[in-house]
Amino acid sequence: MENEKAILMDFSWDSHYGRQVQYGVKRYAQPHRLWMLLYAWSHHNRSMWRDARAAGMISIRRPRDYMASARRYGLAAVGVGVWLPSQEFSHLPYVDVDPKAVGEMAAEYFINLGFRNFGLITSNRISYPQYRGEAFVEALQRRKLTCDVFKNRKKYPSYGEPLPGHEQILRWLATLPKPLAVFCINDAIGFWLCAVCWRAGIRVPEEVAVLGADDDYLLCSMAHPHLSSIQIPAEQVGFEAAKLLDAMLSGQKPPKRPVLLQPMGVITRQSTNVMAIEDGYVTRAVRFIRENAHRGIRVENVTNEVSMSRRMLERRFKKILGRSPFSEIRRVQIEHIKMLLAQTDKTLEAMAPECGFDSVTRMNAAFRKAIGISPGAYRKQFRSR
Repeated sequence: MENEKAILMDFSWDSHYGRQVQYGVKRYAQPHRLWMLLYAWSHHNRSMWRDARAAGMISIRRPRDYMASARRYGLAAVGVGVWLPSQEFSHLPYVDVDPKAVGEMAAEYFINLGFRNFGLITSNRISYPQYRGEAFVEALQRRKLTCDVFKNRKKYPSYGEPLPGHEQILRWLATLPKPLAVFCINDAIGFWLCAVCWRAGIRVPEEVAVLGADDDYLLCSMAHPHLSSIQIPAEQVGFEAAKLLDAMLSGQKPPKRPVLLQPMGVITRQSTNVMAIEDGYVTRAVRFIRENAHRGIRVENVTNEVSMSRRMLERRFKKILGRSPFSEIRRVQIEHIKMLLAQTDKTLEAMAPECGFDSVTRMNAAFRKAIGISPGAYRKQFRSR
């Protein structure tokens, strides 16, 4: 077609992240733009870069690499998924999931399960997720909690490969108190850790709870036990990158700051399906709240369930979790609202009773108080305009 433009997809489609980004680019382009999306990750496809119709590219490479190619071939370029310090990319068009928010979400998740012993597994071979790990440690430190860090210098394997470094990780795990909560900066590392623990007879999640990030469903479901993971809006990264590229091709200047999206939440599977709370009353109360908060329960329902006075239960909650039973009920309700906003098309009217509220007005007020923005504004972070 006369006005058709070639847009180069300079990232691998072999990964879950790459495929989701591609879906997002396609979702933006299909209804409105005459874009031909070309796979340009392989060196064998570099002839596409010289195509006269090539107008722009979306790349996962480091800025010094993809910007050099963009200048050479006269292309507009947007980076995705390669988080770098602000001074290195502040002048570059860039879209990603905020890695600091991912790390903070991991810390909050484990704390809410009652853990007080923490570990982090990272790698010298992976660049951008390091900021996830740093944020995880910093979030714990703000709460006067410490975290031991294991940094593997070898490549982490995938399905069925040998397990490099497993002797070192076992020695590290042996030095740490249990139960232990370990955050892995991506699902490949979480998959590897579950395999190491299984081989050594370490019970997951009873002794070591394992949380990954990116929610690569294949990796998470292949892990033994199935791996819990932080879900990120990778498809929306692709959508926003395509939207930014389209604006640049129309002559608009890119924003001075990167576009950073928020993680969507934790998908809990078997690897973290445990509560590390020593107080049996609080454990029963928390489990009851998490199973019934959507029913609109009150604190009185919780005290009746555990046969304890409200004053005594609140005292135990405060000591162990740092919040009241009411705050836990509200927290669980808000997390459910966030999940529905990010992952479904349900109206607010339909969501309110499903999340334990007797009116949309009360749900909106509670959400805004907890999150700082309206449910509608929150949904826009994950869905197209």
